[in-house]
Amino acid sequence: MQIKYRKELEKTARQIILIHREETLIKLILRTIVRNIKVEHAGMLIFDKNRDEYVVKVSRGYSGIKIPIGLAKVKKDNPMIRYFTDKKLNFPREILFLDKLNRLSQTPKVKRNSKLQKFLEELKLNFSLYHAKACIPGFFRDDLIGILFLGEKKNKKHFLEAELSFLSVLASDVVMAIKNAWLIDDLNQQLQINNRLFLQMVSALASSIEAKDKYTIGHTERVVTVCLIIAENLKRKEKDSDWAAFIENLRIAALLHDIGKIGIPEKLLNKKQPLTSKEREIIKTHPLIGANIISNIEALRQALLGVKHHHERYDGQGYPSGIKGKQIPLIAAIVCLADAFDAMTVDRPYRKGFSLEAAIEEIKINRGKQFSPMVVDAFLRGYKKSLIQVPKI
Repeated sequence: MQIKYRKELEKTARQIILIHREETLIKLILRTIVRNIKVEHAGMLIFDKNRDEYVVKVSRGYSGIKIPIGLAKVKKDNPMIRYFTDKKLNFPREILFLDKLNRLSQTPKVKRNSKLQKFLEELKLNFSLYHAKACIPGFFRDDLIGILFLGEKKNKKHFLEAELSFLSVLASDVVMAIKNAWLIDDLNQQLQINNRLFLQMVSALASSIEAKDKYTIGHTERVVTVCLIIAENLKRKEKDSDWAAFIENLRIAALLHDIGKIGIPEKLLNKKQPLTSKEREIIKTHPLIGANIISNIEALRQALLGVKHHHERYDGQGYPSGIKGKQIPLIAAIVCLADAFDAMTVDRPYRKGFSLEAAIEEIKINRGKQFSPMVVDAFLRGYKKSLIQVPKI
């Protein structure tokens, strides 16, 4: 049974990143928790950035609990919010149990402090109103995006350590998905307003990947730079009549090429040892995840090709589609080389980065194998002009 719910939670964590509607996302996650952890009910307080307050989006379970209309909105000064966000209170950002709260309110320190005692009593009242036995905070950096609250387990037993561990990971993934949904929504709005602002939002979306993968900090911007150098040195041969639009789409594809890594477990992205074959297969799903994330944005249709196919190989041995030669979109072939060059030249925990000369030699060797000959030639022209450099980190 334990293995079953673990697999279910992991599967859900991978699915939620593909959902762009916040309401649908929350329903999915709560339904999964109620079904697998066997709690009476579950709910979430989600931050509404437009109202600057928290909203109870969904609360359902076997008991059919209903939140009164007056309790559907929660302000930032609510004790349940302040417990996790008020630095003066200095409470830990971890799962808060009602049992722990009861014990805390009986400590000598609290009994000597009337204000703290009052605060904890109000917090216990909130637990009671939501029929909550535990609250799990979900942060994005220093921002509290939401709080998952759980009712009592059907069997009346305490939560298992494994259950709590997976719920914490799941809460983190939900926060990332909600943040992603917000950014996607903002992207669609900015498309109609100003292209410059749109690119800023794309950069913000791209930065969410680097927030998750600590070994790729700065990677996205470096890939953009190399892509634009390649494109500049391709321009004389490329007969695309709308070259400016191609460059714009290339810039966006380079910014978003790894967006699918949001759906990959952090423990794999930040692993210090070489990946196993099974782990590599999981990593290989990120181009398709990325393509799914941006598939509903009409203005990103061309950039999507670069996101989806940036790990294809010229000889057909790449992924996810195994296409080869001129079947690979030019935008993807450029991102492929820029991405590989940066990966070669950056230090990883398990190997030293290549020197510039060694990386250039590796790219020459893989001309017509991993990389498009035309793209390699454009890259080398940029190198001869001293435009290509090893990143300084």
